[in-house]
Amino acid sequence: MKKLFIAIFLAFFAIISVAPYVHAADEFVLEYVSRENVYYDGIRQIKAVANMSLNGDKQPQVFSYIGVNTKTTPYKVIASDGYSPYTYSMQPLTYHVENTMNKYSQLHVAGGVNADFYDINNTGRPSNIHVTNFEVINKGSTNQTAAGFLDDGSVVFGKPTFLGQHLNILNADKELKQRIKINKTNALPASDIELAVFYDSYKLEIPAGLPKVIVKSSDIKVAGSTVQYAKGAMLQRTTEAYTVKEREFVLVGKALQDENLITSTDQIIVQELLGNGFENTRFAIGMGDALVKGGVVQTTFNHSSAPTRNPRTGMGVLADGTIFFVVVDGRDGASGRVGLKLNEFAHLMKALNAVEAYNLDGGGSSTMLLRDAETLELKTLNQLSDGRMRSISNGLLFVKGDYEPVFTPIPYPDTRDKFNAPTGVYVDDEGVLHFVGNNEHASYVLKINGRETYLTKESMSLLLNAGSYEIQVKVKGDGTTASSDYSEVFTYNIHKQDVQKILDLMRQLA
Repeated sequence: MKKLFIAIFLAFFAIISVAPYVHAADEFVLEYVSRENVYYDGIRQIKAVANMSLNGDKQPQVFSYIGVNTKTTPYKVIASDGYSPYTYSMQPLTYHVENTMNKYSQLHVAGGVNADFYDINNTGRPSNIHVTNFEVINKGSTNQTAAGFLDDGSVVFGKPTFLGQHLNILNADKELKQRIKINKTNALPASDIELAVFYDSYKLEIPAGLPKVIVKSSDIKVAGSTVQYAKGAMLQRTTEAYTVKEREFVLVGKALQDENLITSTDQIIVQELLGNGFENTRFAIGMGDALVKGGVVQTTFNHSSAPTRNPRTGMGVLADGTIFFVVVDGRDGASGRVGLKLNEFAHLMKALNAVEAYNLDGGGSSTMLLRDAETLELKTLNQLSDGRMRSISNGLLFVKGDYEPVFTPIPYPDTRDKFNAPTGVYVDDEGVLHFVGNNEHASYVLKINGRETYLTKESMSLLLNAGSYEIQVKVKGDGTTASSDYSEVFTYNIHKQDVQKILDLMRQLA
């Protein structure tokens, strides 16, 4: 029997002989031996066995493809990682999925691939830019192409400009109260209008006199000796002399005399400000060599592996906005898995109709996951050339669900009126939450026993274990109207027999 929440599912299998794709300029021929197509909840999966020939050099290949139009479906692409506070790290892609769903409880991960190159021998830090939910976790190379993913499902390719580190002050609703440029790091401000930040690498005493905000950090990311990103909450403010303690950072400047600018409920983030089209990218990640640009196959590659055949991972975009990932098996010639040179990979991406395509980390890092339509478990689609799933720095995932608005600029001081709080909160016999919200601004925060989830509708199926739950809802603010108060508490008790009733109903619907 199908598991819970299998959406409309269509599967068909076709083992077919396909007319070869020929690119006359380079005499590239792609001839399928077999090609299997499966559609899982709107995502197209291809498993292909083929012979590929570039200028007469014919080799057997096996590759996997997953793709979906993120402009016309509920799917989006996010950048994933398995980082812990204060470190970059390397984790298997399955861990990335788990970490993503823990961080963003409203998102469901359908599948994805490994992504950027990284420091495999030491820190696990990605080689290039890494942005998650508008937070610039890593700056990386300043001259490297990146892909930025917007909330409307579109993707922008380019070289982001870096406009310097800025202090971002977010209120309790994650709205942007103020953004202020950081002028100095581990050095005193040179004037009354400058703002400085000191980290625990600064061992001297910061002298008395200037206003200081002491921040207890929840995360700091360092590359070499350079702080890439810092996040925390105010511990105290003082004008006295102060020495930075471990896992703290200190903001210093005349602007901090305003005691309402930073409060104990605010979130403080120091990070790079992005430009050149990346200002509004919620997620961004570094790309490798361009394979296809403007529909044209590229011929010049910088990566050292370009002339050798290896497992490959790549990302492409079709003319209609479909984003797809490809993983090519390799390092197993005995089973017809030879792997590709980069020029061959470029031709394959063009043959798959990419108008833009980029190489990602390959070799033993190449990994592709997709949920099984019957079990809903994540399944590895490619042959792992290491014989196991390698731990990697970051990935790209297809997800469904509502994004939580963050970094929305608001007036300071905040003089906005509040939305009215939702009313009529209840849960029906099928375990579906209902409430009366705001018809003109359907943006809500649902809080269940203190844990918050973002919603864009006035109903939601609750998959909860037996127990007692306190439920509240509020309307999320925007740039002109502040968030409402939370609704009155609705207490929801679930008994074991109720859980079974809901499960039985959902099975019937599936």
